[in-house]
Amino acid sequence: MKLWRNLKRFAMMASFLAVSTGTFAQESEGQKLVLTLERAVELAMDQNLTVKIADQEIERVDWLKKENWYALLPSLSGNAQYTNNILKPVFFSDFFPGGKMEVGSTHSYAVTGTMQVPLLSLPLFKSIQLSELELKSALEGARSARIELVAQVKNSFYGVLMMKESLGVLEESYQNAKETSLNIKQMYENGLASEYDMIRSDVAVRNITPTIAQAKSGLELAKMQLKVLLSLDMGIEIELDGDIDSYRHKMIEDTPGLPQFLEGNSNLRTLDIQLESLNKSYELVRSQRLPSLAGFANYQLQMQNNEFTFQEKWTNSLAMGLSIQIPIFNKFSISMKEKQTQVGIRQLEMQRELLENNLMISAKNSINEMNRAKLQLESDMEAVKQAQKGYEIAKVRYNTGAGTLLELNDTEIALTNSKLNLNQTIYDYIKAKTEYDKVVGKENL
Repeated sequence: MKLWRNLKRFAMMASFLAVSTGTFAQESEGQKLVLTLERAVELAMDQNLTVKIADQEIERVDWLKKENWYALLPSLSGNAQYTNNILKPVFFSDFFPGGKMEVGSTHSYAVTGTMQVPLLSLPLFKSIQLSELELKSALEGARSARIELVAQVKNSFYGVLMMKESLGVLEESYQNAKETSLNIKQMYENGLASEYDMIRSDVAVRNITPTIAQAKSGLELAKMQLKVLLSLDMGIEIELDGDIDSYRHKMIEDTPGLPQFLEGNSNLRTLDIQLESLNKSYELVRSQRLPSLAGFANYQLQMQNNEFTFQEKWTNSLAMGLSIQIPIFNKFSISMKEKQTQVGIRQLEMQRELLENNLMISAKNSINEMNRAKLQLESDMEAVKQAQKGYEIAKVRYNTGAGTLLELNDTEIALTNSKLNLNQTIYDYIKAKTEYDKVVGKENL
């Protein structure tokens, strides 16, 4: 029947709620945790693993930035060397007997210290600027993760409330059907109703029972998915403080308009940072055409001896100077890298324009959904009122013999459907408003 298909659709709604993964054992099994929406968001921000991963990325990039800055400091290295001259070097000259003379000693020892410091290196400074942009990108990534998490928690929280309200509607429908079945049974025993009516009313009660069980299962699944978002242990029992019907007064407020700019959207901001990074990369490639200047100092301590001893006198030397490196010909590799980077910049600019257009469409669609839900809300509220009145009339008509059981069942089905549709309309508005907030980059509730 159409009613049961509609009821099953609501009972399985929880399986389509968007969630992220991760668990965190927080309280012992059996404890009940009462959650408001604000408290749920607070727990998610504190415990959710996606947010923690984003925070760790910020820390990693911050260390990378410091590493690039430390490249400006002098570098110092040391080296110790022992050499055994098995065949000594030979110095040739006509002044020596035989025209040659061995030089050096059998054993040679040397200790060297070298210090280098960059004085002028444009590529190094460009690398530092790139690391600062990478930190900026990591911060935006963490912000994006939080915006997405707020949207997921909000949808999941109200999804649980909708499932709870829908379960209440089903249980009310069950009680109505059960009451009708008992009344018809008494009327049948008194000869006022047919056996056919008694059988149909009893079957109607039994048909609702599995749907209620399925709705309860869906509600538990929705709660489990909310626990995953909050990184709560599955053994903790949660109770939500609120009801979806209380959200109706927010739907009366003016619907937000289409934003002229989407400067708060995290995806656009991320692309802007990437575009800025590509421009810096282009400057970095171009800076490789320029000379670089560095200072150096070398200190050497050495000693030689024909015997393997350290009895001879050690001598030392010290040298300091400047080193300049001038690129002359690099097989056009820099030119090719420049062209590749320029193409990447143009691609990213077009991607940004395309993304902005799609986001505008998404924002417009969310506004349309909110407006549709507001119009539907008035109709659904009136439908519930009329369906309740029709059900009461049909019940009186049947009890007085003026109506039929089919008429009574139809009005009961209409009442149940109208209540379920009202809950769905409110939830549709919540999802549309959440999507709009995510598009414009709203960070709080």
